[in-house]
Amino acid sequence: MNDLSLDSPLIEAWNIAALDLGLDIISPLKMNTENGKVSYPILVKNFGGKKGTIIARHALFMDYPMPKHKDYYFSAVNADSYSKYNREKFIETLEDWGYYGDKNNKPEWYNGHIYK
Repeated sequence: MNDLSLDSPLIEAWNIAALDLGLDIISPLKMNTENGKVSYPILVKNFGGKKGTIIARHALFMDYPMPKHKDYYFSAVNADSYSKYNREKFIETLEDWGYYGDKNNKPEWYNGHIYK
């Protein structure tokens, strides 16, 4: 259904972001959906929803069925914008998604709202 090798630059950029910004990510994320087991390129924990944000390239958005669990946020990003790490852009995106993790573990750079 989906070829994660197409997402290598996107995955690499988020791996760099994880190291620089102290993010907890899973790549790939394997999950059951209505269409069976699917591998999503990236899960960014603590941002966007209680279970985190699943990221896929916008061009391949239709290749990824929505996860069954409603506590995930799903973001289809522009690969041109997110396949190279840019600290300011990634922070802006994460602040837009919102932080859902433990407030005591909030990254120092995060200035957005903390959700429960």
